[in-house]
Amino acid sequence: MVDPAADRILVTIQGTTAYIRVVGRGSFKISTSLKEFGRAAIEQGCRYLALDMADCVGMDSTFMGVLAGLAMDLKRRGGGRIVMVNLSIRTRGLLGTLGLDQVIEPHMTGSMPDDLKAAFGGGGPAMAPVAGEEESQRSTAETMLEAHENLVALSPENLPKFKDVLTFLREDLKNLNSNNKPV
Repeated sequence: MVDPAADRILVTIQGTTAYIRVVGRGSFKISTSLKEFGRAAIEQGCRYLALDMADCVGMDSTFMGVLAGLAMDLKRRGGGRIVMVNLSIRTRGLLGTLGLDQVIEPHMTGSMPDDLKAAFGGGGPAMAPVAGEEESQRSTAETMLEAHENLVALSPENLPKFKDVLTFLREDLKNLNSNNKPV
């Protein structure tokens, strides 16, 4: 069993490509870090996000919603691509259930675009953990809400799946904001 504390992303930027390795679960716990790194990379001119999923055992809807948001951000900026390599049958299937395979280029283990073979061939580029502070309850809730809104924007068929989640997260954020909790 994978230690949940081990869930993390390792990153680097080379030219206009941002490389991301997901270790453990792609979950809400690391989604704010993914969102912030991805947005910063896009802002710096990256138009290619390459995710290595070889060490990823699963993804939750928040993580996938952040990926959907990054894909939509690239599209708004004139294009780009998000490629996921080394997907297992399970992680590849998760992308299809929420429609992410419409905006992300998925590649199973053993299949990789030619332009990534050199980068990921020898174990991949040197990467470092995302430097960041512990995520607050408020920033996690904000990321979760935005991620689920992204999934509904990507595919309206996702609304029935996440209607209750969206209601809960909006209420949770309203309570956090009205109580002015230092979270």
